[in-house]
Amino acid sequence: MPTLRNLIAFEQCFPDTNNEVTFFADFMDALIDTPRDVKVLQDAGILKIGLSNPEEVTHLFNQLCSHVYYDNSGSYLLEVYNRVNCYCDSRWHRYRAVLAHDYFRNPWTIISVVAAVILLVLTFLQTFYGMFSYYNPRT
Repeated sequence: MPTLRNLIAFEQCFPDTNNEVTFFADFMDALIDTPRDVKVLQDAGILKIGLSNPEEVTHLFNQLCSHVYYDNSGSYLLEVYNRVNCYCDSRWHRYRAVLAHDYFRNPWTIISVVAAVILLVLTFLQTFYGMFSYYNPRT
């Protein structure tokens, strides 16, 4: 990690260089907020860190680009960064994440939610057919 810090310092000292390393560190800071994020990135093979625990990696990336100013207009990661932000800002994806996090944590909650939806649909159908047979009797 000292190499990454030195490259960021180099880009800050020389304004004629592009800010690819700084933007990469800022992109990783945007992705990593908790030690669980580090674990997901390590399991996917995206992040290979020799530090002892994910808390250190989280703290390192969250502090790495503080007080660093740069221009990200020509970065190769800008499109990915914008697409990730667009995905995360979508209400549908946020609601789906809350649903998965709160209600689908273990198999019993999944079974109970599915059972509740089935009961709701069956209740609706019973009400519909009850009203339908009342207004259209077969005589």
